Amino acid sequence: MNPRQRLIALAQRLILAMRRSGVQIPEAGPEALWTLAIAVAGWWLTGRDPEIEAELRPFAALPMLFSIFNGVKALPGFAAAVSRAEDEAGLQSGGQRFAAVVSELGIAKLKAALQNSIFIRLQDQIVASYPLPGSLFASQAAPGRVVRRNPPAVEGKRLTEAEGAPISTAPAQPPVSEETVAFLSKRYSEDLLKRILKA
Repeated sequence: MNPRQRLIALAQRLILAMRRSGVQIPEAGPEALWTLAIAVAGWWLTGRDPEIEAELRPFAALPMLFSIFNGVKALPGFAAAVSRAEDEAGLQSGGQRFAAVVSELGIAKLKAALQNSIFIRLQDQIVASYPLPGSLFASQAAPGRVVRRNPPAVEGKRLTEAEGAPISTAPAQPPVSEETVAFLSKRYSEDLLKRILKA
């Protein structure tokens, strides 16, 4: 698998874990989430795979984004959990860690970052270079308010009971790309791969 394929495969897994987190980011469409996933995958792989750095060199804004990522305490746990995930439980664990990342940053700060003009220019470049895997976002609802499946007890009223709050249901399982299957088949046995894809 070449560096581009490794980057895309991890980004797709990050998206799958984000979807399992139960967290929705207001006004973050598929392009923004895909750009974030590519950036996090690049950040995680850069120190572990020298070829990834060369792959990402054309994106001038990424080093600045990587320096911000370095300050997010929960982000390494999220990236590591997803990169090591061997089954649905691993992706679910990654989703919980993504919720911790969002909790650490705060929705307002994350939303502002995704709407920043530098991020929007990076988004245009990323989507042009790494086309959006539509199958991962096929069932994604239009951007809305943040809804967690298990809201903290201190919120008082459960979000599922809150007036006008959209109800988050378990996301449909999107098909997995051929690149991701190829990547996983090199790392895991055929039996384990079937269990991962079945989950």
